[in-house]
Amino acid sequence: MADFEPYLQAEPSGTQLKQTSVKSGLVTFAAQPVKLVMGIGATAILSRLVTPADFGLLALVTPLLALVDSLSNLGMETATVQKQTLNHQQASAAFWFSFKVNVVVIAAMIAMGPVLAWFYDQPALSAVTLAMAVGALSLCLSFQHKSLLRRQMRFSLLTGIEVGSIAIATLCAIAAARLGLGYWALVLQIVVMQVLQSAAYWITCGWRPSLALATKGSKGGVKKGLKKDSASSDGEMRSLLSYGANLTGFRFITRIGMQMDRILLGYISGTTALGFYDVSYRWAYFPFMQVYAPLFDVAVSSLSRAYADPVTYRKYCRWGMMPLFALCLPALAFLWVTATEVLLILLGEQWLPAVPIFRLLLIAMFVGSLSRVTKWLYISSGQTRRQLRWGLIHTPIMIGSVAVGAHWGAYGIAVGYTSGMCLLTWPSVLFCLKESPLTVRDFLSVVWPAATAALVSAGGLLLVQPLLIESLSNSFVRLCVEGLLFSGTYCTLWFLLPGGRASTTQIIAHFFGRRL
Repeated sequence: MADFEPYLQAEPSGTQLKQTSVKSGLVTFAAQPVKLVMGIGATAILSRLVTPADFGLLALVTPLLALVDSLSNLGMETATVQKQTLNHQQASAAFWFSFKVNVVVIAAMIAMGPVLAWFYDQPALSAVTLAMAVGALSLCLSFQHKSLLRRQMRFSLLTGIEVGSIAIATLCAIAAARLGLGYWALVLQIVVMQVLQSAAYWITCGWRPSLALATKGSKGGVKKGLKKDSASSDGEMRSLLSYGANLTGFRFITRIGMQMDRILLGYISGTTALGFYDVSYRWAYFPFMQVYAPLFDVAVSSLSRAYADPVTYRKYCRWGMMPLFALCLPALAFLWVTATEVLLILLGEQWLPAVPIFRLLLIAMFVGSLSRVTKWLYISSGQTRRQLRWGLIHTPIMIGSVAVGAHWGAYGIAVGYTSGMCLLTWPSVLFCLKESPLTVRDFLSVVWPAATAALVSAGGLLLVQPLLIESLSNSFVRLCVEGLLFSGTYCTLWFLLPGGRASTTQIIAHFFGRRL
């Protein structure tokens, strides 16, 4: 049998973990400008080649995709990264158990295609769902390989795979759109990206699942296969499955609540209204995801290794959250002020009706970003059961909020969604921190400088914006000037605030390994 143990080793703790965490963070951040340019360029082109109704049609499948993603792998991909020790037998057992789960989930997804077509009265959804199932299945088959690369903190490789697959998929989508394929161009963009990433994970990670465990039964059979080593191995696998099951339960429950806005809007108002809402949501979410998504893997891997030392864990949490809030909150505030110019330049005049919806969802993202980082804490500490308990509180409130707003169409749903997020964010933070080494004071120390500087800068830009509109008729030039004014004000305020200056000095000293 091949020696797969090197692929299962986690990055050691201490100084080497610190250095690897910093390097991983720098690599992922360095790739963000490239992905940003590709994302903006692709959107600017595709939004002019396909209609809002085409985007809306794809958005009708989005809730189903989110639910499939929450159930696939039964949380084993995150459990693999979080686990302190992992052997080949456990990794193989997790792969084959997840494989059986994924077959059922993907089969159910395909069966839901005709149901969606009937529910929304859109016959094309059957074929679209089938195509999207191909991409979803490909990622399911490679989840363990990606998780092992994350466990080893090989984020340079993972970033390269992500950037390359996005570039190729974007070119394919643009070519398809120019040929007049409409919504199929958007489907192709997603499926090509997923298939390419899956193939790259298998090729670059040399680990292969053991075929000996492929014929085992379900959960009980997997456990029996593990007992031949020791009873402790069975306990380790039970822990792995429990962690993944709780995480899956949280994802599934919360995504029902978070996707209910699209389901209701698509059913009540149709594809065009949903297209405006979905694009507004994705672009309101875009600044946050540009920082949060690459930091998520680095943060979970680093914090999982550091959890045994509460002091180090708190320090790593602050180091990870500070750049997240320092970059995301001002970006969201700036977009709120300049929403009209941004959508006009980015998407074109046909998307201007989405401006009020866009602004509301930006508020939801600004406030909700505080609660989203709690996932780092739950997952890295292994407290997925507590995370699931919060999901049972969060979901009914979000569903009720968007259901009330649904009577007033896309704008009403945006109001309901934003109200729900504003209501739930701070309770969710307090609920998480109650059982975390990170304190409320730690959390606020990395939030308040960024939030204060962002809001004050946005207020100042609002005051001078009428003067800029009168003197600068070109939207692009005006947006650039607004960006310079906002950035200058924000940076000045950030460094004047005690918390901002101290945090920046600390991070720079950490990066360069010396005191400043």
